[in-house]
Amino acid sequence: MSHLTNILWKEVKELLTGQMIASMLIMVVFFVIFGSVMGNVQEEAISGKTSIALLDLDGSEESQRLTEMVGSQGNIALTVVSAHGVEEALKLAEGYDSNALLVLPEGFGEKIENMDNADVEVYAIVRGLGIMDTMSSTQAQVAISIINNILAQEYVKKAYPDKEPQSVLNPIVPKNFIFIKGAINEGSPEAIASLLMGQSILVPVILMIAIMFAGQMVITSMGMEKENKTLETLLTMPVSRGTIILGKIGGATVVAFIMSIVYLAGFGYYMYSLTPSNSISMPALSMGVIDYALLGISLFLAILVALSLSMLLGVYSQDTKSAQTMILPVTILVMIPFFLLMFSDYTTMPSALLAVMFAIPFSHPMIASRALLFGDYNIVIAGIIYMTLFSAILWLITVRVFRSDRVITAKLSLRRRR
Repeated sequence: MSHLTNILWKEVKELLTGQMIASMLIMVVFFVIFGSVMGNVQEEAISGKTSIALLDLDGSEESQRLTEMVGSQGNIALTVVSAHGVEEALKLAEGYDSNALLVLPEGFGEKIENMDNADVEVYAIVRGLGIMDTMSSTQAQVAISIINNILAQEYVKKAYPDKEPQSVLNPIVPKNFIFIKGAINEGSPEAIASLLMGQSILVPVILMIAIMFAGQMVITSMGMEKENKTLETLLTMPVSRGTIILGKIGGATVVAFIMSIVYLAGFGYYMYSLTPSNSISMPALSMGVIDYALLGISLFLAILVALSLSMLLGVYSQDTKSAQTMILPVTILVMIPFFLLMFSDYTTMPSALLAVMFAIPFSHPMIASRALLFGDYNIVIAGIIYMTLFSAILWLITVRVFRSDRVITAKLSLRRRR
């Protein structure tokens, strides 16, 4: 084997450690689990039933009739409980795993017959503090809306016996369409809310963790080489500095490529999981082979920039202990676009702020995950070109450092000199 191959293989083995492999597998598992959970939530939201318990304290024919009509609705799983009070009914409803309890008070039926406003007590049953746990009151409102709709149709039928109640109550029926990427799709913006939320938060989070972890491994590796004097030994061998640099950068490139492929596979599964089996087909909002290829290239270059920058910063570390703090510049550069894109979109940012964000190479994969959905290939390709030039500049700087004595003598200490 040639010297270049030996050095490259050495760098790959040092970078692709058990911790690195474990982190990649954990990220993929996270993608799979989160995608499955979000997919199941969407399926339940579309086809699931609202579990409601009902206590009838009125006992009139009108209240019983309405109870039967609510129970006959296909999207409500109604459980009628018999109790002497609300507290007893709540315990029964909790035992039936209901999300809310509706109480029809005394006089309910009489008010309905007189077409007066009738009170219905709604008790939301909250079992936790999660987002899904606090939706019980919203689910109870579904039952209330159904009751109101049933009564309204009856009132209209009495007033206008020759008219269809729905035509009187809802004379205008909206038919929603979404215009995306030059194509018209039937549906509402809410249908793609979870998908866009995943693009806005999940992908940047995973990318941020991947870049910081990979950068930390490279800097720690450089600090360990300087601490164990293996870097000095490598530089004294009959191998040119150019070969050493090419081997180190080549090893970082191989690891970056492996990481980008693994993360892209997990991301692909996550995107697939967000498409319910019975959802409306929306080809304009799906990513094709070219889209995934561009996202993979963008992700690969971002990780390569992080590894190259970390290698350069690692030159200034004295040992593994000081190497732990050298990752801070990389972390800051990742956090800035992460928080900017979390609270605003790049299309609505002020020009000055947008220029700062575009100057940070790690922002481009985060932007690409959104831009590709809307066919904005120009900004994605521009980001790829920029990251390629950025990494090339980092390589040139690294070459100059390795060809000088600074690769051995360089150090950065934050301690005060006495």
